[in-house]
Amino acid sequence: MDKEKVIKILEFYKEIDGEISIYRRILHDYESQYYNTIGAMANDGQPKGKNHISRPVESAAMNVPDYVRQDMEEYEAKVRYLQRAKSQILQEISRLKLKEKTIIFDYYIYGMKWEQVAERNHYSDRQCKNIRDAAVEKLAAKFHNNEFLREFRKTS
Repeated sequence: MDKEKVIKILEFYKEIDGEISIYRRILHDYESQYYNTIGAMANDGQPKGKNHISRPVESAAMNVPDYVRQDMEEYEAKVRYLQRAKSQILQEISRLKLKEKTIIFDYYIYGMKWEQVAERNHYSDRQCKNIRDAAVEKLAAKFHNNEFLREFRKTS
C-alpha cells in the first residue's frame, strides 16, 4: 500500500466516530418513526404469531416498507464496517514502537500541530517528521498485509 493511502486512512480515523454517530441517529429516527407504535402495545397474554411475537407487534413490524428496512440494514452495515475499520487501524498502530505510536497519535488522531508534537515528545519538528515518515512506511506494510485495511474504502 502506498504512503498516501495510509495517510488518508489515518486522517479519516478521527472522523469515524462522527460518521458512526450520524448513522446511528438516522437509524434511531427510522426506528422511532416506524417502531414506536410497537412499544405502546401491551404484549402480555397476546396470541403469538411466528417466532413467539405477538400479532400486533408482528403486524406493526410487517408494515415497515421494504425500502426503509433496506436503508436500515445498510446503515447498520455501515456502522459495523466503520467500527471494524477503527479497530483494525488501532490494532496496526498499536504494533508500532512507542515513539512512533505517540507521534502518529499526536499528529493524526489528536490533530496536534508539529510544534506541539515536538514539545510533547521532546524532539525537534524535523525529528518528529522523520519518525512519522518511518512509522507511515511501517504502517503501509502492515495495512497492506491486513486484508480489511488493504480493501478499505470510506463510506458515504
